[in-house]
Amino acid sequence: MKPSADITTPAIETRGLGRRFGSKWAVCDLNLSIPRGCVYGLLGLNGAGKSTTIRMLMGVLEPTCGSARVLGYDPVTEDVAMKCRVGYVPDAPAFYEWMTAEEVCAFVAHYRRPEWDAKRAERLLRDFGVPANQRLRTLSKGQRAKVSLVLALAFSPDLLVLDEPTGGLDPLARRQFVEGVLAEYSESGRTILISSHLINEISGLVDHVGILHDGRLVRSEPTETLLARVKRVRLFYEGAPAPTACACSGLLRYTADGREAVAVVDDYDSARTAAEMARIGASHHVVEDLSLEEAFLEIVGPGAAAAAKEDES
Repeated sequence: MKPSADITTPAIETRGLGRRFGSKWAVCDLNLSIPRGCVYGLLGLNGAGKSTTIRMLMGVLEPTCGSARVLGYDPVTEDVAMKCRVGYVPDAPAFYEWMTAEEVCAFVAHYRRPEWDAKRAERLLRDFGVPANQRLRTLSKGQRAKVSLVLALAFSPDLLVLDEPTGGLDPLARRQFVEGVLAEYSESGRTILISSHLINEISGLVDHVGILHDGRLVRSEPTETLLARVKRVRLFYEGAPAPTACACSGLLRYTADGREAVAVVDDYDSARTAAEMARIGASHHVVEDLSLEEAFLEIVGPGAAAAAKEDES
């Protein structure tokens, strides 16, 4: 029996989901709820647990504890039925290297009937600039990633799951990939789950975000809500140096340099923050918006910026 497609039911829901490798928990006590019809970005540094989470959701890994529902299915006991409705692009797609892009599409089509749309697959290959008659082993990494996306899109799944799909691609290929997803899927009303540590690459795509850090979900909310909550406040002092410490609500980081200071606050409230800044003696302050990447790095804490830079290199 096909699970209900009620839009009020989450596309993905987990309860206490966890996976341990030896004595180390890669993912711990994950309680995740992804609304239908959203583009959800699962963000985290390398090693945060993103791929482990997605592999559990896709039935590739069995969880150590907890449970998951994907479009109403249990990935452990109903994986075949679930995969008929989910397009999945893994972080390291595996192909028969001797096949051409056209041949691998025909191969996958055999298992995706009757949902497979051959004309759509042909158009996607053409629009993505992938030579249909060229063997996969001769394609660039960017072209191979696009082939994987074509295989996931050509049967119009209800849920599209992308695990670090732009990792290792050059900036132009990353932008083309994200634009391809936007053009083909995000306006369709279906659901996308995309994991990435390259936050800027997907910041214009996601309308909900979840932040994984050391295997734990530390934030999950609409992107607009997150960016409204996390702000940078520049403080200016007259006649005396800025204090070396700051006591204010939701403080994530504070630095002082001469008569100026910077406070990054969570759960920002304009009236309350203004009163708190005045209370610690600032003559005036300026509130600045953060990009999604900046907000992410502030939330996951000290050292995250350096780690993110190393990940991108």
